[in-house]
Amino acid sequence: MSVSIHDGVCVRRNFLPLDAMLVVLAAVDRLAGSWTSSEELGLLGRGRTSQVRGGDLAAQAPLDEIRRVLAPAVLAWVKQCGYWFPGPPRLQLFPVRMIGDAAEPPRQVPHVDSYDAAAGDPICTNVFYVRASGLTGGALMAEGAREGGAPVELRPTPNTLVTLPGNRVHWVDPLLAGERVSVVVNFY
Repeated sequence: MSVSIHDGVCVRRNFLPLDAMLVVLAAVDRLAGSWTSSEELGLLGRGRTSQVRGGDLAAQAPLDEIRRVLAPAVLAWVKQCGYWFPGPPRLQLFPVRMIGDAAEPPRQVPHVDSYDAAAGDPICTNVFYVRASGLTGGALMAEGAREGGAPVELRPTPNTLVTLPGNRVHWVDPLLAGERVSVVVNFY
């Protein structure tokens, strides 16, 4: 296990044990027919960026399996990072896939995650990388903790968890080549 902190952003490599990682990989594979363009969903991904949302009945069992494995591990980790919850946190979990394209690179515009207007910003945003292969570009970027500070650049690697404050603006740089599949886990 490798842990690092960059300007308030916690990174843990080799996050899941192998057996748990294999469960998540298999569940993501079962989502094959459920990916929907982020733009079609009215979300912030552009180009060949897609997501899976919970309303798709075919996706529910794989999403439940991902949630069962990933959510408790992420919650324990964020508490180790110093995040505090006044009560049981509300969970938001969704997979994101980006497929590189040099002509029209997929990307995510700068944003803060949200669940609904009543929830406000998440306490923390977590990005777990399931797959990251053949990447050119596609780094997760987060604004610096101090005004005017340099952005933090985080290159995706499989089985890595990135945790950042929920009110931190972040984005994904254009992905020119490769595939990156992540699962976002937000706690409100």
